[in-house]
Amino acid sequence: MKKLTVVILLMLFVAILGGILFRLSGLGGERIVVVHWTNGHLLRTGSGLRLLDQMSADFNNAAYRTESGKRIEVQVHYNGSSGQAQDLLSRVSTGARLDRDLPDPTIVTPSAAHWMIPVNYAAGYNVVDPGTARSIARAMIGIVTYRDMAECLGWPDKELGYADIIALRNDPQGWARYACAKAEWGQKPLVAYTDPTTSSTGRSVLFTLYAISAGKRPEQLTVDDVRDPEVVDYVKQFQGLVDHYMIGTIPLNTKIYQGPRFGHFFLMPEDNLIHLYEGTERAFFGGKKEQAPPISQPMVMIYPKEGSMARNNCAYIVQAPWVTDEHTEAAEVWVDYLQREEQQRGFMAAGFRPGTDLPPSDPISGRYGLDPRVPEVMFNPAQIDPVVAAAIDESWDEVKRPGIVTFVVDTSSSMSGYKLQQAKDGMIRALDAMAENNQIGFLSFSSDIGIQIPIGPLTANRFRIADAVENMRAQSNTALYDAIRAAIEMTDAAPGEPDAIRGVVVLTDGRANEGQTDLDDLIQMMSRDEIAIKSFTGFQDARALDVNGMYVSIDQVTGHSLAAEARHPVQIFFIGIGAGADMHVGRLLAEATGAEFQGAAEDDLAKVLEEFSKYF
Repeated sequence: MKKLTVVILLMLFVAILGGILFRLSGLGGERIVVVHWTNGHLLRTGSGLRLLDQMSADFNNAAYRTESGKRIEVQVHYNGSSGQAQDLLSRVSTGARLDRDLPDPTIVTPSAAHWMIPVNYAAGYNVVDPGTARSIARAMIGIVTYRDMAECLGWPDKELGYADIIALRNDPQGWARYACAKAEWGQKPLVAYTDPTTSSTGRSVLFTLYAISAGKRPEQLTVDDVRDPEVVDYVKQFQGLVDHYMIGTIPLNTKIYQGPRFGHFFLMPEDNLIHLYEGTERAFFGGKKEQAPPISQPMVMIYPKEGSMARNNCAYIVQAPWVTDEHTEAAEVWVDYLQREEQQRGFMAAGFRPGTDLPPSDPISGRYGLDPRVPEVMFNPAQIDPVVAAAIDESWDEVKRPGIVTFVVDTSSSMSGYKLQQAKDGMIRALDAMAENNQIGFLSFSSDIGIQIPIGPLTANRFRIADAVENMRAQSNTALYDAIRAAIEMTDAAPGEPDAIRGVVVLTDGRANEGQTDLDDLIQMMSRDEIAIKSFTGFQDARALDVNGMYVSIDQVTGHSLAAEARHPVQIFFIGIGAGADMHVGRLLAEATGAEFQGAAEDDLAKVLEEFSKYF
């Protein structure tokens, strides 16, 4: 009996010991899950980088635990900075998830802290606490330009800033004023600026422009400053530099890869420039999103003399019903881990400045056109008063450059079914996404022009166009160039502000096979050998003929300028649906007018059409 008791006790001891070892090994026991929403910059891949997703895997394998012994598991999820703000506010205010696939966050990390200002303000309490947030990694925002352009303006001996670019644009001679300027740049300076309603960089710059104009720091700004006519005029002058707004980083990158004729000054953070050098960015090539090669021409960052900004990538621990004290404890352990030197050096290898007091190192260096020193004048847009931030957000439709745009939708028989329904959905979304100071018109086409609504204020035309879109029916052939010509005439003739962005957005799934207009009636073209194209109808199976009587393959033809008669510059944006669309024609139209073109799958069509509305 005693032996049996001893055996049982030994078995119990082994079982208890095994359970303890099992928990300590990290293979069992209770877990506490930390959900971390992050912007895309901290999830970069390529060149052996190990950022948040790889760091979280290492952290989880190390089996960190809370004081109570629960194993901490970190789950990293991508959510863009503006998306984090909108979805977090919705969840704490109404309980509704805007993105149902994302679990409730324990930590949010927008690239710029100012995205959290409206969340706290609208919620009526600190959903995230700015005072306790810690930076994971930093990047300065600056004006990126080609080295020879910067040197032509006096860099690095001369401090440059927004005022110099505004003066260059306001000068009727433009680049022609400088003997060092090159003909390949074009005379008119071009600024690429991302939409501040969705872009962290665009929003940071917008807030800073108000501060610069008012002669104050962001935290000193008042609503009266935002409404001051002189302040508004300065912000409008900057917006006048923009030929059309960029909807994100990838179109911005695309302008760089198109060459100096398509863009001169690019507002972006340091890590973007580093990855352009290293060939780990993406851009549109042939209308498709692809990994981009290293840039071929040296570029540098100008840290504006008026003041620079940092994107701090702060880790904000959320204060919401689903975040317990133990979640907060676990989140702090994870952030401690990210701020350790090993992880900080990982961020630096990816093109960031450290979030701690470590000194920055290569690649934040002259090798990549960057200056490791902290600029003398720094602005922090995250310190702006929430009421002032709201006033600036509301002012956007007043200060942005207005748009005059005609949407052109293909309703030929090949568009029937799902494609046409996606086009309808995309048009409705575009109407609701556009800024209120735009004017819009609409036409549909098949063998000839179908529905046509003259250009008018968005507020007046929104429902007229929505009704017309719902009545579209697919039939007949594709008189693509006739439709584009009619849209150019509509857009050019519409009354509006002298500096309005005038554009045509074309949506088609096919190639021109009918009509009285040729492609060379719309745009002038050149061969890649800089020989003018004499004729090119652009119809299916057509061939381009140069002025020497030589046939030129379409992939060797480039768009040069608008040929259609117009009093104003009109840009032609092109969305090609599926394999049937002629993306070379889309490229030529966009190249000739300084616009954008993109291919779209049927499932993505509505989203892409909505995105194109943000170019205005």
